[in-house]
Amino acid sequence: MSRLVAATLVVFLTALVFPANAPQQAGHLSFSFVQPATAQTTAKKRKRKSLFRILFGRKKTKKAVVKRRTKRRTTKRSKTKRSVRKTAKRSTKRRSKNRVRKRVRIAGAATASSVAPKTVEKIEGAKKILVIGDFFAGGLADGLDQLLSDAATIIVVDRTKGLSGFVRNDIIDWPAVLPQMVADEKPDYVVAMLGSNDRQLMIEGGKKLKKRTPEWDAAYTNRVASLGKALGATGVPFSWVGLPPVRFGNMSKDYLVFNEIYSKAAAAAGGQFVDVWDGFSDEERAYSRSGPDVQGQIVLLRRKDGINLTKAGRRRLAFFVEPKIRQAFESGIGLAGLTSEFGDRPSTFDLETFAPKKAIYDPVTSRKTVVVRLGDPASDGGLELAGDKSPEKTVGLPKTGGGLSGITAVRSGRADDFNWPPSAAPTAPVSAVAATN
Repeated sequence: MSRLVAATLVVFLTALVFPANAPQQAGHLSFSFVQPATAQTTAKKRKRKSLFRILFGRKKTKKAVVKRRTKRRTTKRSKTKRSVRKTAKRSTKRRSKNRVRKRVRIAGAATASSVAPKTVEKIEGAKKILVIGDFFAGGLADGLDQLLSDAATIIVVDRTKGLSGFVRNDIIDWPAVLPQMVADEKPDYVVAMLGSNDRQLMIEGGKKLKKRTPEWDAAYTNRVASLGKALGATGVPFSWVGLPPVRFGNMSKDYLVFNEIYSKAAAAAGGQFVDVWDGFSDEERAYSRSGPDVQGQIVLLRRKDGINLTKAGRRRLAFFVEPKIRQAFESGIGLAGLTSEFGDRPSTFDLETFAPKKAIYDPVTSRKTVVVRLGDPASDGGLELAGDKSPEKTVGLPKTGGGLSGITAVRSGRADDFNWPPSAAPTAPVSAVAATN
């Protein structure tokens, strides 16, 4: 029994030392201990390193490195993009601020520097200013309303039609509708300004007339004269405002011709023609988009289209018409209490004598300054030649006893006689010359 147990133990130990799948070589026994299969496989993998693996490393490790590098690059790019976006935003903000500042300097200079006119409530029975015409007249009505906002006894009535004129009398026939319009509104003054839409084909007596042909000019002059007669027949004082220059040269040339026709029609009807050309042009009487406003600040007077007026341009246009209205109200109508008709602004006419008062320069009260162009030669007396109007010089100095003792009067022809032109030296009598000899 003991032998059987010993044999079994020997067989068991042998199986442990020499496994069945272990390779054996003849005449050689291996006494190494057997390790688990997983450990053996891992050990084999650790020991087996190919040249590719030595050069390029493990696949998983390479992927991780590439991933980390890609992440770093992405992070750098995102940071760069964020910085670029921030820089772009800053530059955009700067540009927008600069644009706003530029607009304030150029277009809004009058608003920033001028005192906003006070607005008062119009009294019942306020005197009416009727404005008729096209879109230029609409801007004029707006400018007059702004300038006269502090006058409680004056109200501006805008009855303009933007597309109207003398050619398209199918839109509105001003000579025909004016009498009824005046009867309805009962204005105390009428301002007319139209003609900017008249550079087009005209239909006269069923016949089409091309622009600016002799037949067209004759028909146009008759239509303008008919409006002048209608204005004069109302018995209301009126002003006919001329057209300003525009950006397009051909239009400006035609406007100059139109202004000449308007001026003659206004004079024939007993009205006043207001020439505003120089107020919207440069030194050469050409179109100018910017210019001084009513406060003397350089602002944009025209819009980008080169025709329409800005808010400052509308006020400047009204600036030329306001003195005519003031003159009519203060000297022609003779209404009581017109000394305060234009608010706190000083009156330019004496209501008792109807004579113009001496101009008082008071920009604080009148909110107006003297507008002088830098290139105007009349501002420094450049139209006069040197010495053309020299003051007369006093002949001689005071005699002895006049406060300066020892100084005698200047004699004509003597060395201290500086009168101009020089007088001829007196000739000594012959007897005196003989006596000295």
